[in-house]
Amino acid sequence: MSKKPSKYYVTTPIYYVNDKPHIGHSYTTILADVLANYHRLLDVPTHFLTGTDEHGQKVQQAADANGITPQEQCDQTVVRFQELWKRLEIKNDDFIRTTEPRHKKVVQETLQELFDKDEIYKAEYEGWYCVGCERFFTEKDLVEGNCPECSRKVDSIVESNYCFRMGKYQEWLIDYIETHPDFIQPAFRANETLGFLKTKMLQDLCISRPKSRLAWGIDLPFDADFVTYVWFDALINYISAVGYKSDEEQFKKW
Repeated sequence: MSKKPSKYYVTTPIYYVNDKPHIGHSYTTILADVLANYHRLLDVPTHFLTGTDEHGQKVQQAADANGITPQEQCDQTVVRFQELWKRLEIKNDDFIRTTEPRHKKVVQETLQELFDKDEIYKAEYEGWYCVGCERFFTEKDLVEGNCPECSRKVDSIVESNYCFRMGKYQEWLIDYIETHPDFIQPAFRANETLGFLKTKMLQDLCISRPKSRLAWGIDLPFDADFVTYVWFDALINYISAVGYKSDEEQFKKW
């Protein structure tokens, strides 16, 4: 390392609680732990975050299959992750659960802010839905009629939903990635992302699910008949855990 950083913030992915942890969860957590410990040895202020992703259709389905509530599914499964990290002597500074009030509050405030800025709008949404990936796909995205990500069967769904105006940021994203070469590492991943953004139209993102189809999620603050798309909820954990909209000093630090 040519220059010691002034601070270091490392996270794992947050892990889904529809089932028990496996070797992949351990692998990424051990890697993050190694990076955190390395920087601590250099006397670099370090913050290491891990946690669990606890909303969405797969959790609801796992709970139904086990004959318990989604919250009970989360509470029973999260313990397995926490106990495993103790067994592996993982030294994380924080463990966030997306069902915690500190996270849900930030998600709802963020949604309301975007809605007030007209970055979120309601529309009739039609697409092919993969339960496993919890994502909508267009007809042209499908591979032999199945999900392009996991090859599972998809369902045709037409419903009213809320969408984030992601498409308007396509050129901004291209410019930002090209002018900040260290933003995505390694470099070939940045090139992959740029290749996509320069050849395909970035679509607006469906960020809600009607409670009539999926009840287990964070309520939209501006429409109680809908919950937030699990990926929109989950990704915010990386900033909600370090003070976004709750502790400005801590957030600026990390």
